[in-house]
Amino acid sequence: MSDGIPFAGEPADSHEAIMRATFRALREYGYAGLSIQRIADEADLSKSTFYHHFDGKEDLLLSFQEFILTEFNRIFQIESTGDPEQDIKTFVSLILDDFPDCVETPDKNAVLGSYVEMRAQAVQNPDFREKFTETDKLFARQFAQIIEDGIEQGVFADVDPETVSQFMITILDGVILQNATRNDDPVSTVRDTIDEYIEETLLLDA
Repeated sequence: MSDGIPFAGEPADSHEAIMRATFRALREYGYAGLSIQRIADEADLSKSTFYHHFDGKEDLLLSFQEFILTEFNRIFQIESTGDPEQDIKTFVSLILDDFPDCVETPDKNAVLGSYVEMRAQAVQNPDFREKFTETDKLFARQFAQIIEDGIEQGVFADVDPETVSQFMITILDGVILQNATRNDDPVSTVRDTIDEYIEETLLLDA
């Protein structure tokens, strides 16, 4: 892909073109420098086309979060194998911005950095807070479902899926924040620790 974003193929319509342009603009200018004009320029669309889809910047960014979540789920469905151990590791990798070979990735940490900038708005904005609450709950449910499937298949130990899911999501949220706001790279160490937890605690035959 010429635009260097973690989405497959060409935009299906002007709405998707705006979503991709929003990603590029966030990566280049950050949240503070984001403007309707810059997004319109990135998408090579008029501002009138933009306002046909969105009421303003906040409406756009709430929609953008939905778009990112949809893309995450699309990629996970492509990569899912039905093997609970592999699926839980794939899920972790996607959250940590480690996309598979089927997706061309932008420069390192671009996705996570944009995510953290978006999430920071939830401190003061109740609409963003509600949206991120929904997103966290959805991720937790997806994680718990993988664990439940693993227990039913005799792959995982008989743990409480919701408790383990919340524990894992909390760790991942923490490392995402650290990785986006530090000069070093804490992801590799945390990833190794998560793999050890899965293999030594979660797997039934550990």
